[in-house]
Amino acid sequence: MSLLSRVQLFHEIENYRKRPLIVYVTSMRRNLAGEIARDVVSEILSQLEALPKNTKELDFFLASYGGDGTVAWRIVSLIRERVETFSVLIPQAAFSAATLIALGADEIVMHPNGNLGPTDPQITNQSKNVRFGAEDLAAYLKFARDEVGLTDQAPMLELFKQFSAEVGFVGVGVAARGSQMSQTMGEKLLRLHMKSESQSQKAKLISDALNKKFFHHGYPVSRSEAKEIGLPIAEADPTLDSKIWRLWLDIEEELKFREPFSPAKLLKEDHRCAGLFSNPLPTTPPAAYTTEFEHVAGVVESCRKASRSVTSGDINATRGPDMGLKVSMLSFKDGWISVDVPTVESAPQPTEKKTNRQNRRGHEIKSA
Repeated sequence: MSLLSRVQLFHEIENYRKRPLIVYVTSMRRNLAGEIARDVVSEILSQLEALPKNTKELDFFLASYGGDGTVAWRIVSLIRERVETFSVLIPQAAFSAATLIALGADEIVMHPNGNLGPTDPQITNQSKNVRFGAEDLAAYLKFARDEVGLTDQAPMLELFKQFSAEVGFVGVGVAARGSQMSQTMGEKLLRLHMKSESQSQKAKLISDALNKKFFHHGYPVSRSEAKEIGLPIAEADPTLDSKIWRLWLDIEEELKFREPFSPAKLLKEDHRCAGLFSNPLPTTPPAAYTTEFEHVAGVVESCRKASRSVTSGDINATRGPDMGLKVSMLSFKDGWISVDVPTVESAPQPTEKKTNRQNRRGHEIKSA
């Protein structure tokens, strides 16, 4: 599958929805996932500049494990400067910063396999090799108070000091500030389209729920749960669901989301590196072998323009007397490149899959 096969799907969805479509997906490939980052802003701007004149409505197809929350705010702001209303189409996971983008949309079209996620930010302290959020500290102290029974200030203060020492004192402040920013940003994004006084209060409750009410940053919020907490979830549309899922499967296949990235596998498949896996044991000092890799970290596509974030370079490896591989990766190219968009006439006509009751049932319960 390729962009060539997706162009017709773009047109199908645009004709069905009567509005332009922009697709943004970051890699969900295990061991080499992509994320929402600042460098995508220029690609989104190019897509917005290419929209037909007088465009008032827009669909934004989105799938990502998350990234920079401030980029989410910027993407929504840029879209709203150009159109009156826009919808986010969620085929599968749209977590963290991707959920923030969805909060800024007037309508969230969630496929039955789609999920949103909590918006509480996660902080990584590289020096201590620990990742945590402000809610982890709150849960830790709550457990000590409610379950262990520590009520005196002295032992609670000692626990706070121990936690801070473990994750870093500065990290605690960064996590707290990030949590406040995420909750405020989520509320502001919702208020872009929830403008009445009653809706403003609802926006605050929704943002608070997504920031604090779930017990894991990776918790998958289903379509029904998203509707329950008050998000503007569109009613189910089996025809649109089918088109969204076909588009997702095409991207998933091309970007190899179901195939974990494995440097060892690439080395083994390169005949030039056969000596790395041969017997007897390697020479001393061990010989070095090199193969190339290329990875697509994200795509931004439409009927009008297309680009992809590509990382490529070398995988270097040696094998020691213990038979273990020592592998290192060196990137030579990392950035967005433009891709030619084929015309509709040159694009193949996708075959519509059957939508009988049995297939639809199996389709909807497929795990995300």
